Amino acid sequence: MYVQKCVKGIAGRTSSTPHGLTWSEACDLLTTNRGLLSNWWRTKDTITPEEVADVLNETRLSQHLHDYDLVKDHTPFISLAAGAVERDRIARSNVVYSAIDTALLFATDNWATPGALFYCWVPTALNKAVALQAVAESVRDLLIYRTWSPYQLEGELAAKVHIPSNQIERVEWWDGSQDTAGPVRTFKNPNYMDPAPVTNLRELF
Repeated sequence: MYVQKCVKGIAGRTSSTPHGLTWSEACDLLTTNRGLLSNWWRTKDTITPEEVADVLNETRLSQHLHDYDLVKDHTPFISLAAGAVERDRIARSNVVYSAIDTALLFATDNWATPGALFYCWVPTALNKAVALQAVAESVRDLLIYRTWSPYQLEGELAAKVHIPSNQIERVEWWDGSQDTAGPVRTFKNPNYMDPAPVTNLRELF
């Protein structure tokens, strides 16, 4: 297992995105300790351990990755951006895609709406571990997920069911109608916990 820092983009609420967030609601997800819920949990409102065990399987994950429009309202997975690299064999070079750019364009629908970026960390499995809720899947790692995907360069991590609020460092509000160079608002989570306690480094004493 390793700890991966990620960004989650969520659309702001407008007439075209009525299920999006307001800035106040984005901050409340941190201050109320609600964190980021999967759409499946938000839709059901109440879930049980038995139901979690039923939905965390490779079929559901594949649907989330490759047929998102069909299952988006009921998926137990949460896509996170962590950055991606595309290999250009002809040019003999690698193209690097920023996690922030990927999350930002998703959250704002290419600057058509405002959106929120949540900066977080998640424990991530070194191998496939779809049934284990506690760890995210590195679904774009070709050493683990070898099947070709048309979405190789986006949604690099799939977290499961819920991201606790104390794993979210801050939230930014972006609005292209005001500024595209930086966020118009930033809120730092007072309850954030650094991932150091779950890494494999121990200090001397």
